[in-house]
Amino acid sequence: MRRARLTRAEALHLARAGAFEAFQPGRRKAAWEALRAAGDLLPLAPARRLPFDPRELNDEEMVFLDYIATGISVNGHPMQFMRERLASAGGASSRDMTESYADGDRIVIAGLVVARQHPETAKGTVFLLLEDEFGYMNIIVSRDLFAKYRETVKFATFLVIEGRIEREDQVINVVGRRFRELKTRKIAGQSRDFH
Repeated sequence: MRRARLTRAEALHLARAGAFEAFQPGRRKAAWEALRAAGDLLPLAPARRLPFDPRELNDEEMVFLDYIATGISVNGHPMQFMRERLASAGGASSRDMTESYADGDRIVIAGLVVARQHPETAKGTVFLLLEDEFGYMNIIVSRDLFAKYRETVKFATFLVIEGRIEREDQVINVVGRRFRELKTRKIAGQSRDFH
């Protein structure tokens, strides 16, 4: 910390990403130790030891913090922690989509948006790529529905999509009809409440 002259924000970002765990196991404890090393525990004076023992993150918190900090996790996928609730509400996974749905079937899916494409040659059609713990899902959003759900389609991190399966050989798309943001519970200063 001192040699690199890291700022408080840089230290916290690195600690969230797990960069200090080689020196101090536990991300929360590592973050506090990094701040202590920077002399930034105000109003507490810098001390040799932390005056408390921070609670460590559980598996779900760790995965979401990984995604917040780096956009990826080797500890799991955020959708795995929502799967049971989604399945009980009739939501399918990417695995279900490939194994259990035929061309023309209606489907409800949810996932993390990993790509949005709005090519000029597509006459207003938007293409989304969603990811869950099992794989990827191609989503087609018509020009009219993009206009109707613009804010959700354009900005939501997690989406719930109601639509219809379109199958052609090995290529499977979901032609979306309704789009909602899937929010998750609050963690690490980020909003995470289910809708």
